Amino acid sequence: MTVLLLALAGGLGAVSRFLLSSRLPVPFGTLAVNVSGAFVLGLIGENLVLGTGFAGAYTTFSTWMLETERLSKPAAALNIVGSLALGLAAAQLGITLRTAG
Repeated sequence: MTVLLLALAGGLGAVSRFLLSSRLPVPFGTLAVNVSGAFVLGLIGENLVLGTGFAGAYTTFSTWMLETERLSKPAAALNIVGSLALGLAAAQLGITLRTAG
Protein backbone atom coordinates (compact mmCIF):
# COMPACT_ATOMS: atom_id res chain seq x y z
CA MET A 1 0.00 0.00 0.00
CA THR A 2 2.84 2.40 0.81
CA VAL A 3 4.39 1.89 -2.64
CA LEU A 4 1.05 2.69 -4.28
CA LEU A 5 0.67 5.85 -2.21
CA LEU A 6 4.27 6.89 -3.04
CA ALA A 7 3.58 6.42 -6.74
CA LEU A 8 0.35 8.41 -6.57
CA ALA A 9 1.97 11.22 -4.58
CA GLY A 10 4.94 11.23 -6.98
CA GLY A 11 2.64 11.55 -9.96
CA LEU A 12 0.80 14.44 -8.35
CA GLY A 13 4.11 16.11 -7.50
CA ALA A 14 5.42 15.80 -11.05
CA VAL A 15 2.22 17.18 -12.57
CA SER A 16 2.19 20.03 -10.04
CA ARG A 17 5.79 20.88 -10.91
CA PHE A 18 4.95 21.01 -14.60
CA LEU A 19 1.88 23.18 -14.05
CA LEU A 20 3.77 25.75 -11.96
CA SER A 21 7.13 25.83 -13.71
CA SER A 22 5.67 26.03 -17.22
CA ARG A 23 3.85 29.25 -16.35
CA LEU A 24 7.01 31.16 -15.45
CA PRO A 25 10.12 31.97 -17.50
CA VAL A 26 13.38 30.07 -17.03
CA PRO A 27 14.83 29.95 -14.34
CA PHE A 28 12.00 31.45 -12.26
CA GLY A 29 9.68 28.47 -12.68
CA THR A 30 12.28 26.12 -11.25
CA LEU A 31 13.05 28.61 -8.47
CA ALA A 32 9.35 28.82 -7.54
CA VAL A 33 9.03 25.03 -7.53
CA ASN A 34 12.15 24.40 -5.45
CA VAL A 35 11.44 27.13 -2.88
CA SER A 36 7.82 26.08 -2.45
CA GLY A 37 8.96 22.44 -2.27
CA ALA A 38 11.40 23.32 0.51
CA PHE A 39 8.55 25.00 2.37
CA VAL A 40 6.33 21.92 1.94
CA LEU A 41 9.10 19.62 3.20
CA GLY A 42 9.63 21.82 6.25
CA LEU A 43 5.89 21.92 6.88
CA ILE A 44 5.22 18.18 6.59
CA GLY A 45 8.31 16.94 8.41
CA GLU A 46 9.23 13.30 7.96
CA ASN A 47 6.07 12.08 6.23
CA LEU A 48 7.32 9.40 3.85
CA VAL A 49 4.56 9.56 1.27
CA LEU A 50 4.32 13.34 1.07
CA GLY A 51 8.02 14.06 1.53
CA THR A 52 9.53 11.40 -0.70
CA GLY A 53 6.57 10.93 -3.04
CA PHE A 54 5.07 14.36 -3.62
CA ALA A 55 7.91 16.74 -2.74
CA GLY A 56 10.58 14.46 -4.19
CA ALA A 57 8.84 14.44 -7.56
CA TYR A 58 7.82 18.11 -7.28
CA THR A 59 11.28 19.59 -6.70
CA THR A 60 14.06 19.27 -9.22
CA PHE A 61 17.79 19.56 -8.61
CA SER A 62 18.85 18.48 -12.10
CA THR A 63 16.73 21.11 -13.87
CA TRP A 64 18.05 23.77 -11.49
CA MET A 65 21.64 22.84 -12.35
CA LEU A 66 21.02 22.67 -16.11
CA GLU A 67 19.29 26.04 -16.15
CA THR A 68 22.02 27.54 -13.97
CA GLU A 69 24.73 26.25 -16.31
CA ARG A 70 23.04 28.01 -19.23
CA LEU A 71 23.01 31.41 -17.51
CA SER A 72 25.79 34.00 -17.64
CA LYS A 73 28.28 33.68 -14.77
CA PRO A 74 26.82 36.57 -12.73
CA ALA A 75 23.24 35.33 -13.24
CA ALA A 76 24.29 31.75 -12.45
CA ALA A 77 25.93 32.84 -9.20
CA LEU A 78 22.82 34.80 -8.25
CA ASN A 79 20.61 31.82 -9.11
CA ILE A 80 22.66 29.49 -6.90
CA VAL A 81 22.97 31.82 -3.92
CA GLY A 82 19.39 33.08 -4.21
CA SER A 83 17.93 29.58 -4.58
CA LEU A 84 19.84 28.29 -1.56
CA ALA A 85 18.97 31.29 0.61
CA LEU A 86 15.30 31.27 -0.34
CA GLY A 87 15.07 27.49 -0.05
CA LEU A 88 16.60 27.44 3.42
CA ALA A 89 14.34 30.29 4.54
CA ALA A 90 11.26 28.53 3.13
CA ALA A 91 12.17 25.25 4.82
CA GLN A 92 12.71 27.03 8.13
CA LEU A 93 9.37 28.81 7.79
CA GLY A 94 7.66 25.47 7.18
CA ILE A 95 9.38 23.93 10.20
CA THR A 96 8.45 26.91 12.36
CA LEU A 97 4.81 26.71 11.32
CA ARG A 98 4.71 22.94 11.88
CA THR A 99 6.25 23.09 15.34
CA ALA A 100 4.27 26.14 16.49
CA GLY A 101 0.94 24.34 16.24
